[in-house]
Amino acid sequence: MKALVYARPLTMAIQDIPEPVAEPGEVIVDVRAAGICGSELEGFATQNPFRVPPLVMGHEFAGVRVEDGKKVVVNPMVSCHNCDMCHRGLVNLCRVRKIIGIHRAGGFAERVAVPAANCVEVRDEVPFTTLALTEPMANAAHALRLVQAHDPWPQRIGIIGCGMVGLAAGILARHRGVPEVVICDRSAARLASAERLGLTVAGATLAGEFDAIYDSVGSAATRAASVEQIRPGGTALWAGLHEAQADLDSLAMIGNEKRILATFCYDQTDFEAATRLVETMSPDFVATCPLDEGVEGFMALLDGPADAVKTILVR
Repeated sequence: MKALVYARPLTMAIQDIPEPVAEPGEVIVDVRAAGICGSELEGFATQNPFRVPPLVMGHEFAGVRVEDGKKVVVNPMVSCHNCDMCHRGLVNLCRVRKIIGIHRAGGFAERVAVPAANCVEVRDEVPFTTLALTEPMANAAHALRLVQAHDPWPQRIGIIGCGMVGLAAGILARHRGVPEVVICDRSAARLASAERLGLTVAGATLAGEFDAIYDSVGSAATRAASVEQIRPGGTALWAGLHEAQADLDSLAMIGNEKRILATFCYDQTDFEAATRLVETMSPDFVATCPLDEGVEGFMALLDGPADAVKTILVR
């Protein structure tokens, strides 16, 4: 079968690879749509050891379960359900977690083997390209849940970065009733998509004070901005992975009881909630690329953000 393979450092290739074999408790999914994540582009460009070639990436995907023809979206988080973190209900922090598309073959292929328990059945009429947005939306659901554990009723949320992670956070916050959600980015086209979805856009940077700020970029500068612009007692939520550094005024944080939370992935409840929300969406911010042209599509995104917020490989 054909797959887009991270073949070696700085090299993507369409290759013929063996058909997947389902181990006990697994099923084969015929992949129809798989989103290209910013973390995959970042990992490829920086040769981050989190993804080791040769690897079939792709953790945002939907398709058809071969055994019964059901349309499914796949939760890529594979937890052991037996360690102390899993017993606490923190399956996203499982001590031996594996992520489909990172630690094992993912959705940039015609077919993939996945745990049966990780498949969520969805309505037949929802397009595969829409369903492929479930994974980033699940990240947003988990992140907002972390914020609301400390501030159940945030009135003003800021978001730095209008990639898919940031836009998903904004969509989810508005859906959950946050009165004002403000998003910033350097791309006018991406901000136009956010504005059509009911978010307030703020150009390249946020202005004013917020109950919570979601940093989907992850640079030292954006992390600093997320902390500086939250109100006393507010929450900065970090999800972006651009670099390891953070430039913080710790004394000002202490004096104003400012809070930093980090967020990683989601649990099954977050994922299923995201699936139900995605089923109601009609996104106009998606671009598609045939799997056969995946090398060109992937490499083009490395030249800078596309006008489309999300590019999805399709078959």
